[in-house]
Amino acid sequence: MIYINIKKKGKYIQTIEAVGHSGYAESGKDIVCSAVSTLMQSLILGLEKVLKITPEVEVDENVPIIKVQVCLDMDEDMMSHVQVLMKSTRLGLKDIADSYPKFIKIKEM
Repeated sequence: MIYINIKKKGKYIQTIEAVGHSGYAESGKDIVCSAVSTLMQSLILGLEKVLKITPEVEVDENVPIIKVQVCLDMDEDMMSHVQVLMKSTRLGLKDIADSYPKFIKIKEM
């Protein structure tokens, strides 16, 4: 099971974390894990390469975990752009969870 933890501070998403393997298929053929990983990697690339900010990123393939946390201490314009990426990622993850509810669970805090 992949557990997605989405942490908000006020109205802003600050952290998106994906922990675990889905168990949908064997490693290398698991479309659920692949989809989650792709969304999380795209979030990191968007923040770093497009918006030019440095999120706090934790990746550990042994656990496995991918965690992306952004600093909320930025101007409103930049925060707006950051939140577009964070909310888009959340929507993609929710879509995967809706399609594969036995393999991915989302918790918002």
